[in-house]
Amino acid sequence: MVISGVAATGALALAGAPLIREHLLGALVMVALLAIAAELLLIRYPLRPEYNDRGVWLSVSTPIVIAVMLVYGAQFGVWLDALTTLVAGAVMVPSRATHPRWVAINTFQSVLSASGAGIATTAVFNPESGVWSLQSLGALMLGLATYMLINAVLMSITVALAEGVRARWVLAQTVLSLPRDVALMTPISFLAMAALQAYGAVGLLGVLAPYLALRQAFVLARRQQELYHQTIRSLGFLVQRAHPYTGGHLQRVSLWARRVAEKLGLPPDRCELVYEAALLHDLGKTVLDERILNKPARLAPEEWAEIRKHPQLGAEILRDTPFLAPIIPWIAMHHERPDGAGYPFGLKGEQIPVEARVIAVVDAFDAMIGGEAPNQRRPHKRPLTLDEAIAELERGAGTQFDAQVVQVFTKVVQDWRRKREAGANT
Repeated sequence: MVISGVAATGALALAGAPLIREHLLGALVMVALLAIAAELLLIRYPLRPEYNDRGVWLSVSTPIVIAVMLVYGAQFGVWLDALTTLVAGAVMVPSRATHPRWVAINTFQSVLSASGAGIATTAVFNPESGVWSLQSLGALMLGLATYMLINAVLMSITVALAEGVRARWVLAQTVLSLPRDVALMTPISFLAMAALQAYGAVGLLGVLAPYLALRQAFVLARRQQELYHQTIRSLGFLVQRAHPYTGGHLQRVSLWARRVAEKLGLPPDRCELVYEAALLHDLGKTVLDERILNKPARLAPEEWAEIRKHPQLGAEILRDTPFLAPIIPWIAMHHERPDGAGYPFGLKGEQIPVEARVIAVVDAFDAMIGGEAPNQRRPHKRPLTLDEAIAELERGAGTQFDAQVVQVFTKVVQDWRRKREAGANT
């Protein structure tokens, strides 16, 4: 009922919008083509360099709509936004990126948003003040804010009804990003307005050219990031092939480590880096003597000395790989101890990065409990139960292991065990 009401209201708003004057039809077509291209070529501005798949979706179609309202009038912007949303949505229907029903709903929502923005800009903007004025800048920002606020409310209601979640929660998540989005779009909208005023629709090409160049740069950065993750997976596979028992061990340690990092409150991108460092923490063992690694009997002192070289060897293998730089120290230090009795550097307490402390706890725990399959169990270790392994961690807390990490990890294991037992009983 609500969605139908939004669609009906949007249709009435579009029907009530004055038609574009004949001499502006050519400009409408050209601007619409550019706006549609911009809508189909969204770019994601990365908020953090380590993970550019997290960021802000940036499109210039909305800034263009607000810019044309100040240059050609509010009705131009309403018709432009409707046309852009409808055509861009229709283009994505064959690829199943969207459903025809949602194309129609989005179109009517854009009409309502653009209509509200047109009323706001018309109320405060005087064409005689010119483009290069504080009044035009204020009108742009007000138009963008109004458009995005109305759109946020309508989208929140639609998503809440379609997904069965609370509209208030969806709206809160959306509204929080409005100041950031308005700040990003205002310069684009101002440049678009100035280009339209000076050169007409052709002037928008000057605005879109750097936008497309920026998009291409981000596409290349994303591909580089994908290669980064592929390198991580390939190196992890190399370790597993070299030493079969490490296969399940590396996967478990990586998952546990990421979970602990999340519970410790590390940023999401840092948690992912912890996951990848844990996946590679035994990389140095690939260059050690396999006779020592696979020896079924207890190791001799000189053999333990060889084993203890693997953290530093792993770091040296990755040393000349710049994009792995953040995780190299954690790999080198994952056998350090708070009391200074660890290796290879004998660091103490806070000298050891928290990420390395996390890997140390989780690595030791998984080594104590052993693998799930016989070929994943270490040749000279008797597997402990979960309770025995946790007791060993608690016994070494503050000396061998970081006390806070042990405390958090214990809760993570307990939560995991409760869920596993609950699943087994269903």
